[in-house]
Amino acid sequence: MTMNAVLDKPVDSWHWLGFPPGYEDSMRFPGTREQIAQACLEAVRNSRFGVRRSDLAGGWVEARTRVTFRSYGENVRVWVDDENQVHVTSECAFPLTIIDWGKNRWNVRRVLANLTMILGGPY
Repeated sequence: MTMNAVLDKPVDSWHWLGFPPGYEDSMRFPGTREQIAQACLEAVRNSRFGVRRSDLAGGWVEARTRVTFRSYGENVRVWVDDENQVHVTSECAFPLTIIDWGKNRWNVRRVLANLTMILGGPY
């Protein structure tokens, strides 16, 4: 599966309403795409998210957070583009979630913080 196939994921029927809530951020890191993709996988594991599937050659990882008292879990996607820019998105797994209480933002920042510890600071 290619990165485009991951990005072209079919839109759920609730997205036009703004559901479920989500958050996205990106950073550029030094190194080759393969090194960064491997670091992304390690960062997701260090974040204690369950890796659902990944393609290091394609430069992407999909993970899922645990169900907690704050949420029904979130789907986290991490991918590296051709310019070594790492994109991280987090979206509530339950489509009718109205408020995420900052959990998606926390997930994205946690992955990026772990990536910064592994690869050094962004450039």
